Amino acid sequence: MSKHHQHTKAEAQVAQAEDLEQTTFTEAAQSVAPAQEAKPNYYEQFVRLSADFENFRKRTEREKAAFLSYGKKELAEKLLPSYEILLKQADSLNKKEASKGTDNELKNVVSGIQMILSEMEKAFRSEGIERIDVLNKPYDPATQEVVAMVPADEKQDGLVLQEVQMGFMLDGKVLRPARVIVGQHSQE
Repeated sequence: MSKHHQHTKAEAQVAQAEDLEQTTFTEAAQSVAPAQEAKPNYYEQFVRLSADFENFRKRTEREKAAFLSYGKKELAEKLLPSYEILLKQADSLNKKEASKGTDNELKNVVSGIQMILSEMEKAFRSEGIERIDVLNKPYDPATQEVVAMVPADEKQDGLVLQEVQMGFMLDGKVLRPARVIVGQHSQE
């Protein structure tokens, strides 16, 4: 082969190697570009994950409070009738004790009931349960149920004259409405 032909063949091989090198470099550059684009942004993922966790924490706290409140409500609803019976019995015994001289045994029973009532009232207060005060106050449909209307003078019109069943609030919401008898003034 001639020198010129060898030279061209060598140049062609060099050119082919350069093309191959250029192609490989371009392909490598192209493959790196998507890899850089696909690279995850860990800071954004961290921020999203932190926000999701904070929302989860707040939601579970709300749910926990709701469950506790529901449990408190159920327990209170079960205890209120007993409390009301004890309260009425204590009032009845106090009236009997005041009207006639009673023996020590009855005084001890009255004292024991008063202590039980006192402890129940402390427990109710600590749980946010309070009695609705209704007697001689204007009727409030949000916290009371009318069971009867009785004739009354003009001053007692719309006032609660008698409490048939005690009403209670739990954390500012009606747990059990008071059942009341309301005075109604007639124009006749």
